[in-house]
Amino acid sequence: LSIDSIYSHIAWLRKIKELAWKDMKHVEVTFPLIADITMEIAKMYGMLHPGASSTQTVRAVFIIDPVGKIRAILYYPLSIGRNMEEIIRILAALQKSDAEGIATPANWTPYDDVILPTPGTCGAAKDRMDNLNENTYCLDWFLCFQQNNNHPDDTGYEPEGIPYPSIYPQRGRKNYRRNN
Repeated sequence: LSIDSIYSHIAWLRKIKELAWKDMKHVEVTFPLIADITMEIAKMYGMLHPGASSTQTVRAVFIIDPVGKIRAILYYPLSIGRNMEEIIRILAALQKSDAEGIATPANWTPYDDVILPTPGTCGAAKDRMDNLNENTYCLDWFLCFQQNNNHPDDTGYEPEGIPYPSIYPQRGRKNYRRNN
């Protein structure tokens, strides 16, 4: 979404194909661009911040799931670019959480262990602690981890639709296991 016109978008799309920066050349934008010259949508999504600018939107990322629910929002000042590695990490965490019913700890990457849901009853907590398996370890009854045995170097694991670049460490990375 941009508060520029469709004509500005066309010019930008043409120009970005001609530019080269770092390892990026001839970039083809494959997602839709939304022209919001009235700023109506930008205002609804909180993209015009008081004191920043009345005619420029802040840099924002909205991750919206297939049913239209906003799952993550990132705002950046006008002077700071987005962190694409973090956006990919968030998408991967959302996909894994949705698929497996788990949570991801701070600084999680796709090859790290994940947090299991907290038991809802004393009986379930006791059962969990009494029946740990080789892929599960707990710091206490309410904080249990499941080891992630999916590594690209031995399984080719890639969550749906997200190719993992070399930004993620391979096997041997320290994580949240107590024995590391």
